[in-house]
Amino acid sequence: MQKRRPFEAHLIRLVLLASLPLLLLLLWMMVLANISIWLILLTGLFGSLMILYASYSIYQKISYQFRSISNLLEALIQGDYALRARSDQSGGALDELVSAMNDLAQGMSQQRWKSVESQLLLRTIIEHIDVAIIALTQNNQIRFSNPAADHLLQLHNASSNQQLLQQLAFVQELTSGCHQLVELSLGYRQGRFNVYIEEFRDAGKQHKLLFITDMRSLLRTEERKAWQDLIRVISHEINNSLSPIASISQTLKRLIERDVRGETVAEDLREGLHIISERAIGLSQFVESYKQLAKLPEPQIQPLAIRPLVEKIVALFNHTAIEIETETNFTLQLDPIQFEQVLINLIKNAVEATALTNPSSIIKIRWAVSHQFFKLDICDQGTGISNPNNLFVPFYSTKKQGSGIGLVLSRQIIEAHNGRLTLSNQDSGGCCASIELPVLARVNESQSTI
Repeated sequence: MQKRRPFEAHLIRLVLLASLPLLLLLLWMMVLANISIWLILLTGLFGSLMILYASYSIYQKISYQFRSISNLLEALIQGDYALRARSDQSGGALDELVSAMNDLAQGMSQQRWKSVESQLLLRTIIEHIDVAIIALTQNNQIRFSNPAADHLLQLHNASSNQQLLQQLAFVQELTSGCHQLVELSLGYRQGRFNVYIEEFRDAGKQHKLLFITDMRSLLRTEERKAWQDLIRVISHEINNSLSPIASISQTLKRLIERDVRGETVAEDLREGLHIISERAIGLSQFVESYKQLAKLPEPQIQPLAIRPLVEKIVALFNHTAIEIETETNFTLQLDPIQFEQVLINLIKNAVEATALTNPSSIIKIRWAVSHQFFKLDICDQGTGISNPNNLFVPFYSTKKQGSGIGLVLSRQIIEAHNGRLTLSNQDSGGCCASIELPVLARVNESQSTI
């Protein structure tokens, strides 16, 4: 195929076709007019020079304008929208072309900044939202995940990552807009999660976008808020009734003691009023104990060594066989007062459960760090859990003297530390209470026994 000439060469050829014939015609007419040969040669020389100069100038001008526009387009292709072509403000066709190119560059620059700002806003939202977001390829591989997904689903751990992908394989069969409530188990952590599915295309390939919400934490928060509101109302109403009852009963008791007309009647009245006063005071103390659920303060976090703390709590139950199986000591960021209360509640429950069935058995306490979580277990050989559905229901207790707030308060404290409290029956009998806390709260660890 014959190589085509550049556009500039075509323009120069047109210029030469327009000027050279006229020069040759002029020279021919001068010859016919018997003009001096020197004048003819001089005219031919100057005419040729003028044609060459004009052709060269036209070539340079056209090449400069075309290369300027080409450089501007190349900059736009490379993403550099700051470059502008210079306009001569003549109002001609070339000036219109240059103005249009500059307007294009300005518009693309504004669009890019808007896009960058939108991406930064979207990235900030994705990084700080508490919903786990995961993008899966057609091959069930993780294309993207936000920090909430990394923390909630332990994506930093290779084994947990593979385990999660196996459990989420079903989403490849679902279409956009579907959602499903599923049980996910990662190591010893498990829970119910709502998985919402959307689809998007990247590089021409179809991907799944998953929005995963931990339903357990949402339900726990709403449940705790509902109980707190209920307790505040009950406390207000009951105290408004108990205070005047206690006051009036005390006053009547003093009046009877001053003016006694019948010993039997006075004794009955005195005993009855004493019972009323005692019951009112008892009910008031009963209500105050429940108000702890609504008034639990924020944890005062500080470094806390686990083994010395457990040994101190175990010493309070010196008449019970309690064995600490773990020698390793860990230091975590915890509220010491609140965490002590949790250990006291759980160990006390284990001691009471053991005393009912097997007083000679040993309560075992152990802890370890695995899968980025610290886990502490308190296991007994007692009666076990007879009604697991009501474990964390306020006011519910299977003990005759139980208030029904010990486990609820303990779970509220652990969840305030971003942890989890669970109780489960053992196959060999008895119950295990497990405390799980994020290992990110750990400061250091030592292998020596304190």
